Amino acid sequence: METKSSTSTPDSPSLSISNKPNKPLASKLGKVLNSSASEDARIKAALTSLSSIPDLDESNLRKNLRGTIEKKEIETNKKFLSAFAKVVKQFECLETQMGQMENVCKDMKRRLINAESQTADMIEQADIMQEHSSACSTRIAIVDRFLEKFTLSRDEIRILSVPSEPVNNEFFDALNHLQQIHSDCQLLLTTKNQTAGREIMESMALYQENAYDKLYKWTQYESRTSFGGDSIDVSSLMTKALRALMKRPVLFQTILDEIASARHDAVARAFLNALTRGGPGGTPRPIELQAPDPLRYIGDMLAWIHQACASEKEMLESLFQRNIEQYQDLSGITVQVTDTISDLLDCAMEGTCRPLKSRMEQVLLLQPGAITSYKVANLIQFYTVTLCKLMRKNATLERVLYEMTELAYKYFFKTLNAQADRLMQSTEPPNRSLSIALTVRDMTIQLKEILASYDSSLIVATNSTEGFPEFDFSETLDAIIEPLLNTCELSVSRLSKIEQDIYMVNCLYHIQNVMVPYDFTKQKRENIKARMNDLLNDIATEEYHELLKQAGLTEITETIATKDDETPLSSLPNMDTISLTNAMAKFDSFLVLISADLSPQLEKLSSTQHCHQVQSGAIRLLLDTYREISSEIQDPKNGYENPDDILPRTVQDMEAIFSFAL
Repeated sequence: METKSSTSTPDSPSLSISNKPNKPLASKLGKVLNSSASEDARIKAALTSLSSIPDLDESNLRKNLRGTIEKKEIETNKKFLSAFAKVVKQFECLETQMGQMENVCKDMKRRLINAESQTADMIEQADIMQEHSSACSTRIAIVDRFLEKFTLSRDEIRILSVPSEPVNNEFFDALNHLQQIHSDCQLLLTTKNQTAGREIMESMALYQENAYDKLYKWTQYESRTSFGGDSIDVSSLMTKALRALMKRPVLFQTILDEIASARHDAVARAFLNALTRGGPGGTPRPIELQAPDPLRYIGDMLAWIHQACASEKEMLESLFQRNIEQYQDLSGITVQVTDTISDLLDCAMEGTCRPLKSRMEQVLLLQPGAITSYKVANLIQFYTVTLCKLMRKNATLERVLYEMTELAYKYFFKTLNAQADRLMQSTEPPNRSLSIALTVRDMTIQLKEILASYDSSLIVATNSTEGFPEFDFSETLDAIIEPLLNTCELSVSRLSKIEQDIYMVNCLYHIQNVMVPYDFTKQKRENIKARMNDLLNDIATEEYHELLKQAGLTEITETIATKDDETPLSSLPNMDTISLTNAMAKFDSFLVLISADLSPQLEKLSSTQHCHQVQSGAIRLLLDTYREISSEIQDPKNGYENPDDILPRTVQDMEAIFSFAL
């Protein structure tokens, strides 16, 4: 430290160190001063080690640094020796143990060699046994799989055979397994394992018979108890039972008969209760209470039957699920399930036929009015067509309804005939105005109601009778209109011809107007229109003859019509020039006096159009007659020297005069 301070003093130059007598110290100082950074680090580390030595002061450091360091090194080496002495001792112990282990391993190896030589045969036999065990395990698995596939378990046998066991989903699972075994055995019979297939089928046959016998008795009991009520909740077990019994046609047909009988009695009983007792608590009321109103009485009965038929069909369809489409009957013929459903539905609804038919016959025998009779017939026909959509063709209920429809129409026409007889016996002439008689108006009101009833019926709405013979409505129109027209003709038989025609036109026009809104009366309306036109033409002819008479042209017209073609007209009596000139003058005076007003007779026509039609027709006939007279007068062979002097007016003048009517 002193050396460092002396060297840092500015008064002593650095070159003077080499001149000092202590050369070792100078060389050390020079070495220190000329040391590099790495040597500084080493020095620093050395100083740090010195500082860690305890009880080392500055005086000791100066006097005996080397001895102190060597002493410290000796102490450290002693500690290392002491520690390594323990390690050596432990290694010696480990060496002893390793020697013992080596001896043991050699002994074990020797024993293993001896054991291997002794057990070689045993190992070979064990390998053989292991291979044999693996083969046996495979065979056992195959046998177990075979038994599982071709035999029933004890639980399945108990479920299928013991009568006290319930019929549930487990029963049908076991039965399906049994049926699958039977099907698989049939496949075995087509292979080389025919013996096994026959033996298994024989062993399963008894279980199969017991199972079907148990299922048949259960289904028979359910058919008698569950299907005898008014409302039925079809269970999935019953559906599965019927599906299973389809494989046994005899048993299945017996069950179908049981169901049909039960539903026949149940539906018939429910219908009678609806007729006489009504619903629960009296709501709805008994249908029999509506007996005084024939239309509602029959309508309520048919509505109940329609609802019952729809519900019955829905129940049967849920009972025979749609995923089964066909099966084989007793004779081996394939039967569609839909046909079976239709047969059961027919049998069930057959129970309603007798009470329904007897009550409808009683209503029809009372022969209500024509309108009510027709509405009843139309109502029965409506339900006949509606129910045939639910039932098979020629079902018992369908045939009964069709018979009742025919009977209803028969009584309806019978009522109309009786009504026509009464009209013919009580005919009265019309009043002076030839307006429609009250009787005719009443009959047309009746016709209008019948037309409205038919127009609102299903037959008109769908234009279909679903294969039934169509009841021709034209017969109904003829049965109402023709007797009415005959009555009208009879009532005016004592009047003049033109009055008869006018009254008949008024009646026909009134009847035609009633039928106009209904398209299905088109043919009848056309017939009536043609008949009216004929009558209007007759009236126009009568009016024409009246005009000829007033104009004084009757004699001239008759002479022209009857004369010989070779005879001149002027040579005939009253056909000379003077007579014709006077007649034409009288006709000209008639033209001055005639007016466009209708004649009193034509004013009795109820239709203005008919009045103008008759007037126009009469005028046209008159013009044609004048045109013919003019042609004959102007014809030279008739011997008239100055035709223009005889004819006061030309044909064109006449057309202009009567233009109001053309």
